[in-house]
Amino acid sequence: MEDGYGNRKRNTAAFTFLAWSSFALALLGMFIGIINLEQLLSVKGYYAVTALFLTMSSFVLQKTVRDNNDDEPLLPLVENKVEEL
Repeated sequence: MEDGYGNRKRNTAAFTFLAWSSFALALLGMFIGIINLEQLLSVKGYYAVTALFLTMSSFVLQKTVRDNNDDEPLLPLVENKVEEL
């Protein structure tokens, strides 16, 4: 890294704790809502599986966006090397 900050952490421990605790509370609240829903068990199961899929896909989307953002400065370098060949 040119700026000399290659070894620093991006987030503090407090922010990381806040992010994980808010995620856990939101997930817990959602499942409490699903359990207390007065519908058939099949409807509750559908909502639970959909909620888990949404949670998993949000992690994948976040990682993909972050990786694409980290790779952006490299794209012009790669394109220039391809053009030289």
